[in-house]
Amino acid sequence: MSVPPPPARRPDHLRAVAVDMDGTFLRTGSTYDRGRFAPLRRRMREAGVRFVVASGNQEAQLLGFFPAAEGPAPDGVVSDNGAIVLADGVRLLETHVPMDALARVLAVLDGDAGLTFIASGPDGAYLRESETPEMRELLTFYHPRYQYVARTADINGHRVSKIALVDEHGFTQTFLDRLSEALDGAMVPVVSGHDSVDLIVPGRHKASGLGVLLDHWGLVPGQVAAFGDSGNDAEMLARAGYGIAMANASAAARDAADFIAPANDDDGVLQVLEGWFPAD
Repeated sequence: MSVPPPPARRPDHLRAVAVDMDGTFLRTGSTYDRGRFAPLRRRMREAGVRFVVASGNQEAQLLGFFPAAEGPAPDGVVSDNGAIVLADGVRLLETHVPMDALARVLAVLDGDAGLTFIASGPDGAYLRESETPEMRELLTFYHPRYQYVARTADINGHRVSKIALVDEHGFTQTFLDRLSEALDGAMVPVVSGHDSVDLIVPGRHKASGLGVLLDHWGLVPGQVAAFGDSGNDAEMLARAGYGIAMANASAAARDAADFIAPANDDDGVLQVLEGWFPAD
């Protein structure tokens, strides 16, 4: 059965729009049309509709896409795949994996030679000095608040909400199954892109983080439209009143969505929002 496009007109009861960033709101190359979005954002605020960013990336990186000189910050930020939640500049939630579970996870990762990863949490991110310059540049782009550690074990004792694994060749399902079995529930692997997998706190994902915001604002999921493209967006798309996958979305995201929007490189989110919040 084909999935329809989003409604041409804004739903009357819409009160929040949540967007994933990479592969959804952002084009390839991590850009968006800032001049086009600024007036849209003003019209959303005038209509009483909040704007939420929900991503696996670090809070500081997400806020960096919306500098004060270009307009207000997002009303809500769900970062580290739902483990950290910010509302109107105040953190409502900081979640991290228990230290004993973290020790088990790090032992598993340390035993897989050549595996590249960065650990992120409420206090910043932790990156091994042994990573290649190319991987350092890539990982710190998504986690601009970071510090180096000499060994994997040195991450022990820090609060960690998410561990991002990266492999330019991608991850096979066999690897994911083996990793999930080895972790034994200490953290949960979710696909965040072809070459990326995030290990997240069990029970914490973008939908749970969005739920914290909705409770804080007195809203319900039926009043939310959510946009996403990857497996780590699936819960959010399924729970939102209007779950919208991008044309470039993975099968997992498409299966969870109610509608399909144009691709991220075609500014699909902006296209939909311009129909919902037209200029006078």
